[in-house]
Amino acid sequence: MIDDQRILEVFYTKLVPEAQQGRIDCYFIMNIVFNLTINNIQITKCKNLPYDGILVPTLKITDKKLFDEKLVEYVKKAIEFYNPKDFAFISDINTSIEVSKDTEVLKEECLIKYVISTLLANASFSDFDYPINFLQSRIEMFDNKIIEGDDELDLGHIDSIRARIIVSEEVSPIKSETPWRLKTYLEFIDGHQLLLPEIYVGKTNNKYQLYGIQKTTKNSEVDEKPYLKQIRKGFIAKINGAPEHYFLTAMLFLALCSDKEIEIIPFLVERWNAKRIALFNKSKKNVDLSLEDLKANQERLQTNITDAFIRYFTKLEDVSNGLDFKMVPFEGDSNLHIQVNQDIESRSVAFNEIFKLVNKERDNSNNLGR
Repeated sequence: MIDDQRILEVFYTKLVPEAQQGRIDCYFIMNIVFNLTINNIQITKCKNLPYDGILVPTLKITDKKLFDEKLVEYVKKAIEFYNPKDFAFISDINTSIEVSKDTEVLKEECLIKYVISTLLANASFSDFDYPINFLQSRIEMFDNKIIEGDDELDLGHIDSIRARIIVSEEVSPIKSETPWRLKTYLEFIDGHQLLLPEIYVGKTNNKYQLYGIQKTTKNSEVDEKPYLKQIRKGFIAKINGAPEHYFLTAMLFLALCSDKEIEIIPFLVERWNAKRIALFNKSKKNVDLSLEDLKANQERLQTNITDAFIRYFTKLEDVSNGLDFKMVPFEGDSNLHIQVNQDIESRSVAFNEIFKLVNKERDNSNNLGR
């Protein structure tokens, strides 16, 4: 087990200085950049970054003792929680350098940097403002599943779509936005299983935090248009290029997570920065590529992705009573806050059916807790 002081030493003396340059050396490079303040005192400030248009957050530590405790706890739990394959690169160090007594020290350093860097890659501006709360929520996510047990959960038949909905929960790769992810599919009468987008959501003791609804691999051998058309019969609109099954997945998420406050996290600053830095490096290698054009394209893509993500829920709010937005992004923080009433009623038939199926499962089994 890694020593507590070793974790803190690597963070403050290795990772923090490297973050001033936007390049964390974990045996390979991770593009993470931030300033640091402790008790409102400026500790580090990024200067002369070669990258244009980077959004530099400030990690604001207000209680260093408590922050250090939570950081150590997170690193240790993460190493135990994630699949060892996520750390397979550590063994490559043995073959890439001359093995010596310093090799184990280097491997330990790279492991600590990697775990903390993947954590910060999934932080919002609000998380950098309140890092102790962020660490506590991520620690709680390790131990809080949405679906108890390891088996698939058959929620039942959605009459309006004429398909069963089956959901399961599995550990995500460490690079993913949340420790757990929900995987779902519809099983139609003919036996075809239509994969729905994966749900990257974290559950803490007080709330759910949704980071993404992301597409899955399509079965290229099957024309899925008839099945998507069948979903539309449940009154699920397709808007601005967002397919029907994304809305169905958003409905499932809201039904599964209706027992607590919900936060939708639409923007992760370090992921934005990593893409911007990658574009900068790409333009340097290819003189035919305009950096300004690449940046403008990135901004359009990010805006479209963020807007589409929020529109899943604004569209559902428009057609439903009992789905309330308590706070919109940048009104109080950078997230969308949603409260779902148990008597929710929607003009989408499928939405109502999914809520009934989830509530029935919650009442009749121990698979879904409150």
